[in-house]
Order: sequence, then C-alpha cells, then structure tokens
Amino acid sequence: MKLNNELGLDALVEKYSDVPKSVILKLDLQRRGIAFTDATTEETYTPYYRGPAQTAFSGGTKLERPFPGPLLLRDGTSVLASPVKNQFSDPYTIDFVDGKFYVTDKGKRLDEVDFTPRPDFYGKVTSRGVPMESIAWSRPQRLDIIPYRYCHYWDTKDQCKFCAFFTDLKQQKQAAGDNYEKIIHPEDIYETVQEALKEPGRYSQINLTAGTDYSGEVPFDKEVTRYIEVLQAIGRNFRTRRFPSQLIAPAYTKQQVKRLHDETGLSSYCPDIEVWDKELFKWICSGKEKWFGRDYWIKSALDAVEIFGKGNVYTNFVAGVEFAKPQSFTSIEQALDSNFEACEYFAKNGVVYLSLVWTPWKSTALAGQEQPPLEYYVRLIKGLVEIRKHYGLASDNDDFKHCGNHGDSDLERLN
Repeated sequence: MKLNNELGLDALVEKYSDVPKSVILKLDLQRRGIAFTDATTEETYTPYYRGPAQTAFSGGTKLERPFPGPLLLRDGTSVLASPVKNQFSDPYTIDFVDGKFYVTDKGKRLDEVDFTPRPDFYGKVTSRGVPMESIAWSRPQRLDIIPYRYCHYWDTKDQCKFCAFFTDLKQQKQAAGDNYEKIIHPEDIYETVQEALKEPGRYSQINLTAGTDYSGEVPFDKEVTRYIEVLQAIGRNFRTRRFPSQLIAPAYTKQQVKRLHDETGLSSYCPDIEVWDKELFKWICSGKEKWFGRDYWIKSALDAVEIFGKGNVYTNFVAGVEFAKPQSFTSIEQALDSNFEACEYFAKNGVVYLSLVWTPWKSTALAGQEQPPLEYYVRLIKGLVEIRKHYGLASDNDDFKHCGNHGDSDLERLN
C-alpha cells in the first residue's frame, strides 16, 4: 500500500524551495541507490579514485571491483551511497562522459558529480605487514576504523533487522573459520592513522565503531577496554590531549562512558537508538532490547552529556524503518510525530538526534520492503533541524564534511 502519491525530485525542489536541491537529491540518492555505467566503473578503478580492497559498506554483497569513496555533489555535499549490483529496483545512474561524472535518472542528466579521491595511505602496509586500507576507510574528511569485526548479536540471531553494515565481515569470518582475525591490533591502527595524517588537510575527524561485544564482568567492559586501548594508540599521533573523534558504540554505563572520556582523547560519543517507538524498538533491535532495553539506551545518552557536554553526544535513527512490515506505522504523520517527539526529548537534554536513510539491503531481514516516499525525508529533516536549532544544538561531529550520511546535518549549513 502506497503511503501517498509520491512527488518526484523536481516537484519537491519546487515545493520546498527552502531546502537546497543538493540536499533533496542526496536523500533520494541514498533512498533509491546508485548504479554505475561501464564507463564509470572503469574510471573509478583508476589510481586516482580506486577504493579499498575490503569494505563494510557494500550491503553484504561481494564486490567484483572495489568502488570509490563517497560521491561528491558540486556544493561539497558528500553522499555515502554504494553502487551494489542487483540491490536497488530503481537506482540513479552515475555516468562518465567526456572526462566528467554525471548523475542521471532514466536518461536525464541532473548534475555533474565527483568521487572522493583515493587517499595516499591506501596501498601501504603497517610494520606488521597489514594493508592499511584494511585498517581504515576514507571519507572526504574522515577516517573510519572498525577495531572489532564481529557482532555478537549474530550469535543469538538478534542483529538489528535493518543492519547490513557488518555482513561482509560475517561472511569473511565464515570463509576463514578459526583463522579469522576479529580484533585489529592497536599498533596497526596507530601506524595507519600516522600515515593518513601525512596528507595535509585531508582529515578532520576519526570515527570508530565495531560489532557489539557484551562480554566482561560488567557487560561491555571488554569492549570498552578495547576501545580505550585503540583510542590511546590513536592519541599518540596528536600533541593535544583531546582530538576530533567520535565513537559509535552500544549504550554503556555512566562509569564506562567516564572511562572512555577520562582515559582517552575521545571528543564525541554516539549510542544509536535506531528507532524511537517502544514496540518497534523491541522488534527491530532485539539485541539492543536484550542488552538492556530502550530506556537503558536513552539513559546512557543522557548520562553521557554530563561527561562529554551538551552537543557532544549523538544518537542516530534509521529513518524509514518505521514503515517496515508487519509492525509498521501506517502514515507519514505518525512517523513524523514519533521522530519529532524523540528529537525534542533528546535535544532538551543536550543530545543530537540525527537521521539516516533506510536501505532495505538484500542481506537483511527487511530485504525488499517498500521505503517511504522522498517527501517524508524532506519534511523529516526540516523538522529535525528546526527542533535542534531551538535548543541551540548543531551536529558539528556529523556535518557534511565529516560524515555524508545525514540529510538533516547537511541542511544545518543554512544556519
């Protein structure tokens, strides 16, 4: 059942003239996905663009060729969208003609685009012989590092129903068996960051995330200690005590969060709520419900503000997954009300609530489900930005330069 009569890109650009076309286009590129022509595939495999041999961003699909870093629109907006074959029913096409890349839709050329250049550290190895491009992945101005490459929610089939982020790593573990290296050595991470920082002006933030590991005398203690070791290793590359960084991780106790803050140079903490509605949270995030429920995840974010300060604690939600069947919302208004309620609640407590566009990857439990129309996302990001502005919040750690995943933080540029 269609949620409403869907308006296309041009109609929405005209209807919402206060939202830049680039932001609306970005939302739809993430929503519908992208596909490469043969010419684009060849050009992005050249040394200037070629991506890493390994990635966690391909929706669980084995890559025939590594794809490049995020797409770049002409105003500098970055778009984290993967050209994975046979994943999308109606993708935009990225074509390469006369030395330029263009985003096209059903043969109509919409705009010129580019890709993030290949960083200098790709192709190099650490002193232990580990390829650096397997340690860190590059966005336009951000390094992504995954220190622990297994999610224990898999063990009880409690992984989040929308999540394909670690699917590639799970497949690698299955193929390698006992030889699979789940843990990345802190020294390899230190050397990779050291090498990446030799490229002047390239990076302005380091982002850490990993699969969930709830082991320890106190649940998550082992994971927290691992992150501390990694962050301390990264910190050796900086002269200042604290460095631009974000940790996307589970909800921790106040004591665990304080350890992360006090023992490392971490500057931002982000326990993702994923979905605000209580019943949807239980169904979509069964692992998070088990360890230890929605209220615990919310409290962890609020407690962290006392430690990291207002505006330095984030939580992301997967916009659109509210419509996943069979337990979905039935109207756009219902979904907007739910997310605006969440944004208001977090914002008044100093937490930045950010949206991510849902992709029903084929490797997930929600494969093939219908996404909400583009207008839902446009209305959503407008409302989120207005609420955060009212409470004096801005998503500095997840803006257009640092992430590329959030249409609402892109819209904040107008502020």
